[in-house]
Amino acid sequence: MAYRIKKGDASVQDAMRRIADEQLGRALDEIDDANLDYAEKVHQVRKRCKKLRGLVRLVRPAFHGYEVENRAFRDAARLISGMRDARTLIQTYDAVTAHFEDRIDRRDFAAIRARLTRDANRMRRDPETQDRMQRFRSEMKAARKRAATWTLTDDGFDAIAGGLGRTHKRARLQMQKAWSIRDDTALHDWRKRVKYHWYHTRLVGGTLPAMMDPHADAFDDLSDVLGDHHDLAVLEARLRDAPEDFGASADLDAFGALIRDRKETLCDHAFALGRVALAERNKALVKRWGGYWSAWTSGEDGRIVIKP
Repeated sequence: MAYRIKKGDASVQDAMRRIADEQLGRALDEIDDANLDYAEKVHQVRKRCKKLRGLVRLVRPAFHGYEVENRAFRDAARLISGMRDARTLIQTYDAVTAHFEDRIDRRDFAAIRARLTRDANRMRRDPETQDRMQRFRSEMKAARKRAATWTLTDDGFDAIAGGLGRTHKRARLQMQKAWSIRDDTALHDWRKRVKYHWYHTRLVGGTLPAMMDPHADAFDDLSDVLGDHHDLAVLEARLRDAPEDFGASADLDAFGALIRDRKETLCDHAFALGRVALAERNKALVKRWGGYWSAWTSGEDGRIVIKP
């Protein structure tokens, strides 16, 4: 089922409950799927938590349970974040060496990848890792039970307008802050706001797909660029915090220079995308999307008619 509010939903409240149940059910299925290795399970179920946090943020002003549920999904994801981070460090290393393949000899940096791989394997074998997944599973089961009784104080576009506007506004403000500071933390915070708005676009994307789908694609692209930047920052921090783990200092310095080069390129690309994707003020966006919603719920087909 699509991560989207549908015309068949009796209310926004019913849509919220349905979408939450679908995401939580899929998370439980993925945990129990014998065909998925542990790293893939972690990747999939963490995405479920992010989607659920995006969902509750959309209805935040109308949902008194927001603080409790948002915290619950955040803390549940943190239970299993270590395995995700270990896997992502390896993938990020591979992406760097692939990007600069014509400028480097990978053998110079083999000690880095070997240590990252040992760390990931050690974490995978750690009994605590499996225990954390089971605790995560229990949290998802409890959340699914709670979600069946979630209640909103508003319906229709009134139920989502406040959350939509707040998230979009914060994405714009965080872009301005990131532009001024241009540090890893500010860019990562910007990425989180962009990601939440992307989820909101997907949730209401059925109102006018011809307009909403390209908007979603733009924010997906921006989120990916910022996500790649963050992964590089995490790898850079790991190498910096324990340089003795990763081979010769000269090789480590050379690899650090590659990371910084790639981060700068991604940073510039992110701002180029962001200036376009976030050009519209949040009040104008909410008003425009409210018009899409009204036409959608009234049964209009969304065609534009130009009168002579």
